[in-house]
Amino acid sequence: MEKRYEGFRGYYLQMKKSVPRTVSVLAITIAIFYLIFTKIDFFSVVKVLSHANLFYLLSSLLPLILSFPIWVKRWQTIIEAMGYPIPFVKCFNILMASVPLASVTPTKSGDVIRAYYLKDEIPPTRVIGSVLTERIFDIFVLISFSLIGMVFYQKYEFISIIFGILIVLIVLIFILHTNLRLSIKESWNEKLQNIAFSMKTLTKNKKSLFTIILYSFLYWILGIAQTLMFFYALEIDVPLLFTLANIPIAIFIGLIPVTLGGMGTRDAAIIFLFSEYATSSQLLGVGILFSVFRYWFLSLLGIPFMKKLIRES
Repeated sequence: MEKRYEGFRGYYLQMKKSVPRTVSVLAITIAIFYLIFTKIDFFSVVKVLSHANLFYLLSSLLPLILSFPIWVKRWQTIIEAMGYPIPFVKCFNILMASVPLASVTPTKSGDVIRAYYLKDEIPPTRVIGSVLTERIFDIFVLISFSLIGMVFYQKYEFISIIFGILIVLIVLIFILHTNLRLSIKESWNEKLQNIAFSMKTLTKNKKSLFTIILYSFLYWILGIAQTLMFFYALEIDVPLLFTLANIPIAIFIGLIPVTLGGMGTRDAAIIFLFSEYATSSQLLGVGILFSVFRYWFLSLLGIPFMKKLIRES
C-alpha cells in the first residue's frame, strides 16, 4: 500500500511541476491561434474539415498503426543495447502510457514519465538518456529527408538552415564522444553524459545501431505518408518530394517547446511552406488533422494504459 502511495505521489509531483509551465504554454498556444484566425476565417476552416475525404482520413490510420510498433521496437533496442533488456509488451505499455502527458506538456514530460515507470529496473537518468537518443535519430532522419527534397527543388535558402542544424548535431555528437563537460547547468551536463553513454553503447554494437537507424527511417516514412493522406483528404495535390522537403521543417518548428504539442507554430509553418499548393484554410486544416491524428488520437488511446501503470506503480 505504501509503495502504491509513493507511486501516486511521484506522479502527482511530476504533474505539479509541469502545471505552471503548461498553463503559460496553453496561453501562448491560444494566442497563436487567435492571431492565425485574425487572418483566416474560422468558418472556412470548419467547412474545409467538414468536407474532408473520409477514405483518406481512415487510410491515414494505417501508417500510424504500423509506425507505433516500430517506435516501440526502436526504444526497446536502444535500452537493450544499454544493457537493460525490457520485454516488448512492457515497452509498448509504457510508451502508450506516456503519450497523454507528452501531448499536454510543452517539454515532453511524458517522455520523462518513462523513467518513472521503469524506476525499479533502470536508473532514471539512463532512461531519459535513451529518450534523448531517440530525438537525435529523429533529427538525423528528418534532416536527411529534408535535404533530399530541398536539393531536388533547389531551395538553397532552406538548405543552409538544414545544414546549420546538421552542424549543430555533429558538434553535439562530438561533445558526447569526447565526454566534454560544458559550462552549463549540471542537470544538462548529466543529460549529455547519459546520451553519450547510450550513443557509445550503440556505436559498439553495429547491429543495434543499424537496426535503430532502419527503424527511424521507417517510422518517419510512415509519418510522412500519413501527412500526405491529410493533404489528399482536403483535396490538396502536393508532390511527394515537396512534402519530404518541407514537412520536416514544420515538425522541427513544432518541436520548439512554446506551445502544446507544437500546435499553432507547426500549423503556421505548414501554411507558409505549402502556400503555393492550397489556400490558408485548407493548410490550417492539414495542421489540425496532423495534431488530431498524431497527438490527440493517440493520447485518448493511451489514457487507459496511463491509468493502469499509475495503479501498478
